[in-house]
Formats: sequence, structure tokens, C-alpha cells
Amino acid sequence: MFFNPQPLFVIIGYPNSGKKKMLQELFERKHFFPMKEPFLPAVFSNRFVVVNRTNRRHTSSALCVHISQVLHRHTLSAPACMVMLSFILDQGERDIRKVLPYLEDSGCRLHYLVLAGSWSDKRFIGEQDLEFLKTGIKRGRIHYFDLLVTRSPPRFQQRTIAVAQVIRAVLDGSCR
Repeated sequence: MFFNPQPLFVIIGYPNSGKKKMLQELFERKHFFPMKEPFLPAVFSNRFVVVNRTNRRHTSSALCVHISQVLHRHTLSAPACMVMLSFILDQGERDIRKVLPYLEDSGCRLHYLVLAGSWSDKRFIGEQDLEFLKTGIKRGRIHYFDLLVTRSPPRFQQRTIAVAQVIRAVLDGSCR
């Protein structure tokens, strides 16, 4: 394990919670290339690398390998990193239980941005699932966004602004 002083932001939500849409709105771009040089978004003061894969479309072990490759590729440039993680608890190949320990051992300053409300349906991360996260996360900090955003662009924008404020606070050092 190595220590990376830069933050690693992990956007967590159920599948179809709007994680990718939020990334696109946060960074004002559609495509991310994590193996290229970090980019400087207009809305933040730090350079970023965005891992644009999730455990929804790839197995958890493949996602961990990809995250590892990206982190090692950018060790010297030390950008802030962003990862999406689908909240899947099914004991299968895409289960979040396989990714959380890897992230905890990554050596990065972890900030979990939990999107409780779903974009596509009225699904909401419940107390039991949130408790699972709290017990599984030892080193990181959980930031919980509980706004119901189902198919509402103004509410989705409101949540995106709230997430951006937390990211700015972390990058500025006022939120640890």
C-alpha cells in the first residue's frame, strides 16, 4: 500500500441513479480518458482523472484492476481521482463487497459521495444499505445526498451543485 495525498472521490448509487450523468455535468464533458494526462475542469482548481467504468458493466475484480492501473499511471502527477461505483449487493461478480476493501487499502484520501435518490425510478438507498456502507468503510468519509431527483432536471441540478460544493470543500482543505 502506498500513500497518495490526493483525494479519491467515489460516487456510489444504485444502478441508474445518475452517476454518469452527474460526472458529465460536473466536469462539463461527455468523455473521459483515464489513461491520458489529467484534465483541469473549469469548475474545480485541481486536475482530475475520472475512471469511467463501474461494477455494473464490468466485474468487480476487473474494476479493481482498472482502478489500480489508473492510480499507478498517475502517481507522480497526483491528480484528484473520481470513480463510479454501483451499489450492488448480490453476492455475484459485480458485488460492491469486492471493491470497497480494495479502495480502503488504496492509500488515497477517500470521500464517498452517496447518491441516495435514483434518477430513473423512485428507488432510494435505505437505512440498511447505508449501515452496510458505514460498517464497510473504515478510512473514508461518507457524504450523503438524499435529495429525491427522479426524472426532475432542476432537482438533479440541485444535487449536482451540492456534490460540487463538497468536492470544492475537500479540494480546498476545509473538509477532511
